[in-house]
Order: sequence, then structure tokens, then C-alpha cells
Amino acid sequence: MTDVFRFIRDDEVLGWTVDPYFAYLASIEHRLDPALYAFVSDVDRYNLTSRKSLHDAWLRKLTLMPVDVHAFPSRMRLELEFLGPYHDRIFRLYYDDVLAYGLNQQVRTGHGAQDLLMHEFRLDEQGELLEHVFEFDDGLYLKVACQAMSFEEVMLEVEADDADRSD
Repeated sequence: MTDVFRFIRDDEVLGWTVDPYFAYLASIEHRLDPALYAFVSDVDRYNLTSRKSLHDAWLRKLTLMPVDVHAFPSRMRLELEFLGPYHDRIFRLYYDDVLAYGLNQQVRTGHGAQDLLMHEFRLDEQGELLEHVFEFDDGLYLKVACQAMSFEEVMLEVEADDADRSD
């Protein structure tokens, strides 16, 4: 799965370039729920040093489940859980009415956590579905296409020594 992102680029000299991405998000604001737009357009969610960033967050859980096991066809829900980059919060992303998802994992050589490099939120090429794509440092690529997305951020209690060191 190459060229996973449409608007974000990883430049060898400049690093991650996101200006075209934020311009794109502004152009689709009217199509998104205000809370979702506030989340996906928050620069700190992509900033390489922000506590609110998903960059360097560790994937802890990926769950795919039917919403109603008795319904046919069954509507699916996908949930992702990340430990924040400073280990002071949990990010939970919820995708409802999942119509497609894809995982592409290269053979992992390490045993460490799956560390998120970058993510991009967008509409699909027809402009009908929400898509969220992720690239991880170990070669994992993840893409979710759904009708609705929501999120929650849960703060964790950290030891006083840890809080002092991270400021």
C-alpha cells in the first residue's frame, strides 16, 4: 500500500508537509460534524511534539464487531485505541457503519509497540464515505471507510516524577 496519503507528504528534506492537507480539510468542513471537524483539523493532532498528537501514539487495540449480530446485513463498528505519545492519555477512535477496511502489515522485525507515524482523514474519491488512513513505523498501513466517526480522549493519572520530567 504505497502512497497511502493523498494530501500529506513525507519529504526527505522537509519532513511531513501538511499545508495542502489542512487546506483540503477546510474545503470539506461543511460536510463534517462540527466535533469531528474540530478533531481532525486540530494541528496539534499531527504536531510531532504535542501531547494531543497521534504521532508516536502506540496502537493498543483494534476491534471490529457487528453492531447488531441479528441484523442482516450486519452493520460493523471498528474501534482503535492508542496510548498517547507521552503516555498521559488514551485516544479512542470509533468508526460506525464501516463499509471497508484494510490492513497491510509487512513482516515485523521488532517486538515493540506499533508507533503511529502519521494519519490522514478525508472523504473517499466519490465524496460519500469518511476515510481515515494510518501509517505506522513498522510497516503497518490501516485504512477505514465508514459513514460516521467519533472519538474520545481519556486523561491518565501520571506519577508526579513523570509529570515533572515531561514538561
